[in-house]
Amino acid sequence: MSTSTASYTVVGMTCNGCVNKVTNAVMEVAGVEDVDVDVSTGALDVTGEVNDAAIRSAVEQVGYKIAD
Repeated sequence: MSTSTASYTVVGMTCNGCVNKVTNAVMEVAGVEDVDVDVSTGALDVTGEVNDAAIRSAVEQVGYKIAD
């Protein structure tokens, strides 16, 4: 895989605690180099060797969903 940036919209975040949960979960995904989360818009930008299924799984494991 090559380094790239992927953008998602996370549904259900309401506070900075939510941001921290999502950030920490996605940073644990192999190949992820950087994560930027915006609670006000639900934006999740992931940089690195992005594995879409692994990103979605990590977000769901901490209680949130990625909008389709």
